[in-house]
Amino acid sequence: MEPSRLRDMPLYNSRIINSFILLVKHKYSHVDINELLDYAGMKDYEVADQAHWFRQDQVDRFYERLLQMTGNPKIAREAGRYAASPDVLGAMRQYILGLVDASSTFDIISKATANFTRSATYHSRPLSSNMVEITVTPVEAGLEKQYQCENRIGFFEAIVLMFNHKLTDLQYFPEIRHLPTIQQPECVFRGDPVCRYIVTWEKSAYTYLKKARNFMLPVLVAVNLALLVALQGRGAVEILLGSLCLFLLVWLAAEMSEKRAIKEGLSSTNQSIENLLEQIDLNYNNAMLTHEIGQRLGNLKHLEEMLMDVADIMQRRLEYDRGAIFLVNVEEERLQLQASYGYGVGELACLNGLDLPLDHVGDVYVACLKEQRPFLINNLEQEQETLGQRTLACALKNGTRAFICCPIVSDGVSLGVLTAENVKTKRPLVERDVSLLMGTASIIGISYRNCELIGALEEAKQDLEQRVAERTADLEASRHKIEMQHEELTRTLFELEEETAQRLQALEELGEKERMLLQQNRLAALGEMISNIAHQWRQPLNELGLIVQELPVMYDRGGLTREYLRDSVARFMKVLSHTSRTIDDFRNFFKPDKESVPFRVADVVEKTLSLVQESFRTLQISVDLQISGAPFITGHPNEFSQAILNILFNARDAFLDRKIEDRAIWVAVFEEGGSSAVTVRDNAGGIPEAIMEKIFDPYFTTRGPERGTGIGLYMSKVIIEKNIPGRLTARNVGNGAEFRIEVRGKEGTGEA
Repeated sequence: MEPSRLRDMPLYNSRIINSFILLVKHKYSHVDINELLDYAGMKDYEVADQAHWFRQDQVDRFYERLLQMTGNPKIAREAGRYAASPDVLGAMRQYILGLVDASSTFDIISKATANFTRSATYHSRPLSSNMVEITVTPVEAGLEKQYQCENRIGFFEAIVLMFNHKLTDLQYFPEIRHLPTIQQPECVFRGDPVCRYIVTWEKSAYTYLKKARNFMLPVLVAVNLALLVALQGRGAVEILLGSLCLFLLVWLAAEMSEKRAIKEGLSSTNQSIENLLEQIDLNYNNAMLTHEIGQRLGNLKHLEEMLMDVADIMQRRLEYDRGAIFLVNVEEERLQLQASYGYGVGELACLNGLDLPLDHVGDVYVACLKEQRPFLINNLEQEQETLGQRTLACALKNGTRAFICCPIVSDGVSLGVLTAENVKTKRPLVERDVSLLMGTASIIGISYRNCELIGALEEAKQDLEQRVAERTADLEASRHKIEMQHEELTRTLFELEEETAQRLQALEELGEKERMLLQQNRLAALGEMISNIAHQWRQPLNELGLIVQELPVMYDRGGLTREYLRDSVARFMKVLSHTSRTIDDFRNFFKPDKESVPFRVADVVEKTLSLVQESFRTLQISVDLQISGAPFITGHPNEFSQAILNILFNARDAFLDRKIEDRAIWVAVFEEGGSSAVTVRDNAGGIPEAIMEKIFDPYFTTRGPERGTGIGLYMSKVIIEKNIPGRLTARNVGNGAEFRIEVRGKEGTGEA
């Protein structure tokens, strides 16, 4: 544990400080006790409360200021010794009651001191009947100060003084004679790990008489025998009777001394039991207060009835002379007296005459309400600023000695103030009184909210009953209407079912039409493909013709050797193989795809361009392909290829219609932001803005019905956005148009 953390913990019981205060009042009347407590950060009611504990820093400041004000360097030891005085003795009786002598008291020193301090542990060991060794071990090194060691020595002296002196002798404190001897062979303030004390005191008369009785019996027997022998039996009866009388006198004195000590212990026990019974009775009343308030107020529904019951229970169960309950008047924004007990007519008039607006500053009731904290005042004169002038004047007029003011709070909202006053009772108010009233105020706050809720529920119940009656009439009127609507809805449902069936049929027909349009688009491209096939085959056929024509010429020249013939056959077969692949490429293009598959976009684009490269070369259209990355798309490769072809043919037609001389198409395949993209851009002059939004409509064409079908771009849109799905857009860029195909998601990342 960190030292700073232990210093902030409560370590010393208020009884220790109380012994200092009583000593100051007895011997140092010039010392201002209020100033002393203020400097130490203590309250007088905290000192009076035996359940309160102080921190090390508070005790240090208290001793520091007390030393300055008294100028007595031995004040700590005197205060410890003063615990044996009649002023303080009542507190110590709780821990030494019923004990016969000082030795038995030191036997329970560890238990007794645990009720006074938590900064050290105590262990005692008897050395003889009037000598004991006490070892004090600090809980933490460096925490206690040397004055606390001196205070312990005085406390040990007080324990012995309680048994070895008459209480009347102690009124002349500190001029006490025959103080016990206390030796300190070890001390933490001299560098030792513990403080060890050896306490020696004078033996009590009871101890001497007990020893004399025990020692006298064998001595008297021996003396009597010797005398009988010496006197030869003469006077034996007288000697025996005299010895017996002497022994009986000593024995009787020892018994009386022991009984006197036991009687004094029983007297202390009786007084402590009476105090304990008083405390039990107080605790019982407090418990019954909480029980009654909680039980009775839980059944109350009206605020006025609840407050009157609270006042009645407080008057019967609490020991305070008077009490009052103030509640907030929201409309007038002020505190108003609602219930009270113990006040006379004139005193109530004074309370009712208090003007307590919520915005008033400097009044204890308003401060308690706003700050939501209790105020405890045992001296009205010293707390004038806290009370406020009007409240102070009313309290003095009503004869108030001390009072407690507690906020009534519920769910964090301040509802009012609960007060309790003492007029005749001289007992100071302490923290447990504050705790008790705070608990009572909390119950009042809960009951206040319950009353509000119950009132709101009753209003809501009445409103609900009225609304239910109105609603019942509306429902009855609506029932007939609903029945009629039900019949109408039944007819409507039948019509909707028929309409739905028709729409499903229309959707099937639409799907069939789209498939037919796709096939129609393929057929429309068939003529284009035949032209492309002719372009693709023209060069290979010319090459085959040249090979065949060379054979007779070489034969006539005599150059038709086996090597020439083998070379010519190899060239012939190469051309035939290229022609065969061309046929396969065109055949695969027109073959419909059965299912969607992941495919590499660049491969499909390259194969598509290979189908038109010869025809585009003949038309002097250059095609530039740029590939970046390896994007994949899941779909039908042939349909995707057909969409690309439609865009390429659209660019070709634009070149031819507008008679563009420098003809170029740029195709780019790339990945962008998790998407696969293909752009086709040309320099054919672009798309007129007037028809930009119509180019993807079915059967829309600018070439006339004899030169175009108007379904090419429409089918490209359907293939890309419905079958894949993706997105197809068009825009004008520079001196031409750009079509962009974009597919997002897994299809665009190749994860399909």
